[in-house]
Amino acid sequence: TAEGTTPDQSTVTDLSDDNSNVEDDITVTELCQSASIALIKEVSLQDDDNDGCADEGEMLLYTFTVKNTGNTVLTNIVITDPLVTVNGNPITLQPSEEDATTFTAVYTITEDDVNNGVVTNQATVEGTTPLGDFVTDLSDNDSFLEDDSTIFTNFCAIILNVPGISLIKEATITDENDNGCPDVGETILYTFQVQNDSNVELIDVTITDPLVAVVGGPINLVGNEIDTDSFTAIYTITEDDLITGWIENQATAEGTDIDTGEVVTDLSDDDSFFEDDSTIVFFCSDPSPPVISISLEKTGVFNDNNGDGIPQVGETISYVFSVTNTGEVTLYNITIEDPLPGMIVEGGPIEELLPLETDDTTFTGTYAITQEDIDNGEVINQAVVIAEDGEGLVIAEDESDDPNDPTDVDHNDDGEPDDPTVVVIPNVQGETFEIFNGITPNNDTHNDFFWIQGVSEYPNNNVKIFNRWGVLIWETNGYDDMDNPVNVFRGDSNARATVEGDREVPTGTYFYIITFPEDNPGKNSYSGYLYINR
Repeated sequence: TAEGTTPDQSTVTDLSDDNSNVEDDITVTELCQSASIALIKEVSLQDDDNDGCADEGEMLLYTFTVKNTGNTVLTNIVITDPLVTVNGNPITLQPSEEDATTFTAVYTITEDDVNNGVVTNQATVEGTTPLGDFVTDLSDNDSFLEDDSTIFTNFCAIILNVPGISLIKEATITDENDNGCPDVGETILYTFQVQNDSNVELIDVTITDPLVAVVGGPINLVGNEIDTDSFTAIYTITEDDLITGWIENQATAEGTDIDTGEVVTDLSDDDSFFEDDSTIVFFCSDPSPPVISISLEKTGVFNDNNGDGIPQVGETISYVFSVTNTGEVTLYNITIEDPLPGMIVEGGPIEELLPLETDDTTFTGTYAITQEDIDNGEVINQAVVIAEDGEGLVIAEDESDDPNDPTDVDHNDDGEPDDPTVVVIPNVQGETFEIFNGITPNNDTHNDFFWIQGVSEYPNNNVKIFNRWGVLIWETNGYDDMDNPVNVFRGDSNARATVEGDREVPTGTYFYIITFPEDNPGKNSYSGYLYINR
């Protein structure tokens, strides 16, 4: 309001206007409102037994300090907490005012809290501005400027009524030859330590292992008991292990809660009850690769199948094959191939052959000799043995050796002799086979019959005689030789085509055919002219 005095001493006044001399509007100045709030939540232990740490059933005491950090009054201020029920009625705080006495809370410690070893949470404060808006803040443990959870960790010993089990698996190599390195056939001794991790009894405690058969158990374990000598296992090292360079695996312990029947398990660790690392056995660093090799010996024997002492076409040679794994790696699916035409190899494959093991019974061979073999006086050839690994890859081959040949030539430089197998065909000359094609059947003991020298060596024979017109006049099977000339042609007919049977045939030229269905003196059949002179 403005006031003044006129010359006549009158008083004049005027109410102010915000921007004009003509009006009287109120001048309004707007002030900036910044509403905010902050909360600190602190915890302390009510240590009823004075043991210095929190036990199940004791209480955590929470106090709350709330501050109006804005420039406006805040009303209806309350605190909520998901962990506890907060005590205290709504309050009002002026700017910068704080309250540390109105709000409190109590939390009773549980068994789970003790086992977990920590209680963590946050509260939330909320207030109302003069304009009806809400402001909130998450609590901090010691500052109005941050929002960290309030954490309590001072607990006593863990209470484990929850069943639990732990397992340690340790390995010791039995170095039987004292060379400092594990070898094929040596063993690994596994020992097991199993612990009951709780205060409840576990029954039917067992250990299983996919690598080995575990000996021992089942056993019972009272609370917190450790067993170190009930369970053992032994593993035999293989060549595959040496190739890999190590053995890695885990066992599993299992037990049953005697009260609830709950089954608990644990994977083994190599040195701790608190971890689950595999037990690994490493072999010697940079070992020499295992030797992979195989050897084949092939021997043959000529069979005089008809027992006449004379080699003949179709008689056989029997072969025996001896296969030896001369290396350090087990061989699989072993087969034999023999390129000799007509050779029949029977047997096999050998499914598995261990290092240094010999098999001389699986494979046999049979070969029927030819005239060429008889002429050569021997049969020479080699077979090949082929072996695979467990994955089906060919890893070893060897050409056969004749153990009866001291030469021991190793032409492929594999360390195994590779002499071809030689079977000698006996050079036995039987009676000369010859056909005498002239007869004079006059009973003077000279050329009285058709003589086929040596035919008795081949008794399965057939002889036919034809006249000049091709008519069969005489036939027989099993023609005789000079030593017993009964079944022989003496110039008479035993056929009935054009000549009466059992009658002499006239002087003239005839034709013979001699056949050998089985053994023969060189050919299956012979034919030619026969002359009769009376």
